[in-house]
Amino acid sequence: MYKNIFKLQNLKKHFLSGLSFMIPVIIMSGFCTAIGRIIGNTEIKGTLGYYLLTAGNGGMSIMIAVLAAGIGYSIAGKAAIAPGLMGGWLSTQVNASFLGGIFAGILAGIVALWLFNLKLPKNVKSIVPLVVIPLVGGILEVLMIDYVVGPPLAALTDAAVKFFIGMNTGSKFLLGFLLGGMTGFDMGGPVNKISFAVVTAFAASGIWGPAAGKNVAAMCPPLGIALSVLIFARKKYDEADRQNAVAAIIMSMCQVTEGALPFAFKDPLRVVPAVVLGSGVADGLMLSWGVTVPLLSGGIFTIPVANKPLLYLGGLLIGALIIGIVLSIIKPKLKQDEKDETIDDNLDIDIEI
Repeated sequence: MYKNIFKLQNLKKHFLSGLSFMIPVIIMSGFCTAIGRIIGNTEIKGTLGYYLLTAGNGGMSIMIAVLAAGIGYSIAGKAAIAPGLMGGWLSTQVNASFLGGIFAGILAGIVALWLFNLKLPKNVKSIVPLVVIPLVGGILEVLMIDYVVGPPLAALTDAAVKFFIGMNTGSKFLLGFLLGGMTGFDMGGPVNKISFAVVTAFAASGIWGPAAGKNVAAMCPPLGIALSVLIFARKKYDEADRQNAVAAIIMSMCQVTEGALPFAFKDPLRVVPAVVLGSGVADGLMLSWGVTVPLLSGGIFTIPVANKPLLYLGGLLIGALIIGIVLSIIKPKLKQDEKDETIDDNLDIDIEI
């Protein structure tokens, strides 16, 4: 029974199910963030911009939890949703992000299946979905995420910060390329978070070049993919891709890298290398050209505070073009008989007590 979960076809099905739950959250949160930044006054509590940005950030903070819940639901049904949510949220707290969320969702599903199949008295069996699975599943998620997944990531982040700080005296392009590649690699995941920690450490020392590189590297993936989908290789994508690409452009302008995730999850072996290359080159150019921005986020709205705004914008366009062109070349033609996965989204709760 448990072996079937790890069969490639079944893993893909569970993953796509979780993805179908998460994509609307990404799009909703991305638009709230984008509109909030366009309106402005995001630092003044009580303004519409402040509340929209807060809502957008809140949505982004729960998307991994939604992913994990969707994966758990696909494996074991409604009972796995609660522990999946818990594990996914914990993954965000320890910066395990998407990999942690996938792990948490699979764990939630396995635990739910195991408890469902225990031979228990009938009166006890009736409370398994409502009480036992959330209790046991939640405790196991805490133990696994906080004690097994979290500490190695924290140690890796600390080591990476020290390593990259030491590289600051060497090749600027190489330093930028590595940081940019990490920013684009998992688009908001643990590797991206390590890159952000390094950039934050530089900023704390008054070195703002890496911040400019990170901002551009984070904007490149959704914009570059959108160029491939809408301009360079339209026939290689379906209608759903084209709709997601329009949203990705807006998210790119507001530095919401997660706008690239629907494409990365659908075709990681082609999207990720293209994104790493484009984001890496863009970041490397920022450091080589001496571009600085005294902000760690903000998208195109940081252009006015850049010391070299035209080069800042040029780096973004170069990185996006690299992603769009490379992806369009390596992307295969869309098969005529290709059909989207059908995923059951019936979430009616029906618990017998």
